[in-house]
This record gives sequence, C-alpha cells and structure tokens, in this order.
Amino acid sequence: MKNPCGGILHAALRGILFMLLVAGCIMTPGVYLKWSQVDTAAMMKSSAGTQKLNAVRFETYGPDAEQLFGYFLYKDGIEVVTGEGIPQKRLGKLTIGEAMEDYARAARARQFTSGSNLLVREIFRGDQVVGYTANDTNMDVSIWDITTDKDAKVVLRLVYRDLRKNDGGDRSRNMNPAGN
Repeated sequence: MKNPCGGILHAALRGILFMLLVAGCIMTPGVYLKWSQVDTAAMMKSSAGTQKLNAVRFETYGPDAEQLFGYFLYKDGIEVVTGEGIPQKRLGKLTIGEAMEDYARAARARQFTSGSNLLVREIFRGDQVVGYTANDTNMDVSIWDITTDKDAKVVLRLVYRDLRKNDGGDRSRNMNPAGN
C-alpha cells in the first residue's frame, strides 16, 4: 500500500532543496553578461569563425539517458569557473567549427541519437566580445562576470540549465538563473 504522505513529503523536500539552490544563486555576486545570437554559417566564413579560442565542453547530468553538450570558447586572459559537480572538459584552443566537429564526434562516441544543431551566441563584457557559447537548443546557458578587484584577470562563471521535460515539469520552468 502506498503511503499517502509520501508524495507530500517528496514535494516538500524538493521545495526545500529548490529554495536552498535559489538562495545560493542569489548570493553569488556577479554581473550577467549580455549575448547576441549569431548566424553560424556567416560567422564560420569570417575571421571570428577561424579564430582559435580556449574551449571548455560541459554537459548535463541526471535522469536522461542522453546528455546534452555545450561549449564556451573564450579569449586569453580569462578564467572560467563552473559550479561544483558540472561535468566539463578543457579542450585547449578550438575554432567554432572545431567545436561543432567535437560535438558530432562526442555524440557519435556515446551513440546519442537526439540533440540539435548548436546554437551560437557571442558574449559581451561591456562592448567587447569575450567569447562564444555553442550549445544544444535544450540548454539555457549564461555567463556571469564575477571578477573582483583582487583578481589578476577576468573571471567568468558558466551557468547552464537543462530545459528538457523532467519529473512532469515543463521547459519554461526556472528560466531565470536566480530561480525566480
């Protein structure tokens, strides 16, 4: 026989966990960096598309059999941090095209059949482009400037969210990085 309070207890625990997560996100100092989506085909033909940048590949984790991949390509002199436990791999220097090739290669190696073409966005710090995100359309990726006065270089935090339906939720939930 099912425990009638089990569902309520489970929902309460998820609510408490969510509130702790929100509190952690709100306390994180930083400035959300603006972005602009780019025409990938046109970009790859330009000098920006052939520029080799530092690259990190990150991926979702959790209950889905197939995980989603994303990339952040960024200029020299920048340090990129992620939250604890985010699966990531530093790939050295890549162009946007090489990141797309790595994406296809990684998906084939894991025998993933879903996924999307990568959505490419340029990331601005002030009026300067500091890098590019390239990610599956089912990921919401944001970059935060967390540089402090004592840092010797620019420090950016990479944050992402898996937008696929899970646990009866919907794609529109938790779109704000602060959880609001």
